[in-house]
Amino acid sequence: MPKEFIALVFGALGILANAVIFQQKTGKKLLICKLISDVLWAIYYLLLGGYSAAMIAGIGVLRESIFLNQGKKWADSPLWFLLFAAFAVLSGLLTATSLWALLPMTASLLSVYSFRKAKPRLARILAYPISGCMLLYDIIVLGALGTVGMINEGMTLISTTVALAKTLPRRPSNEDLP
Repeated sequence: MPKEFIALVFGALGILANAVIFQQKTGKKLLICKLISDVLWAIYYLLLGGYSAAMIAGIGVLRESIFLNQGKKWADSPLWFLLFAAFAVLSGLLTATSLWALLPMTASLLSVYSFRKAKPRLARILAYPISGCMLLYDIIVLGALGTVGMINEGMTLISTTVALAKTLPRRPSNEDLP
């Protein structure tokens, strides 16, 4: 079985995982879904040779594993935030083959902040620039090989928009008026 087909399977599973991330109402569920997503995307990008994105997703796996343990003394240290931000920058600089390959690093930096807070609304808002960075990476760096990633980012943006729309204040209808 060619590795591109196997990557496609992991990418499709990643799309499904990402479709539900921003629908979560609690920070813990959001982080669990993000952890699953990052595992799937790390494998996807490794198989396609997108090493910058694979490294960022791998760092995401570690990040979510730590952030899921918030409330425990060892996991609450602000040093984790600094460590994961440093990992994002270093991995981007070490694996970048062009300036475009720094886009996953930018997405990762935003993700560190977004998911450390484990607040669904903040994660939804920051999903726009995060997905934008990854969408550009998929288009420019991976080209046709990044089609699954492109679809994923489009679905993530749709899912995020739906989730944000659900949290907007509801306008009163004619039935609500006296």
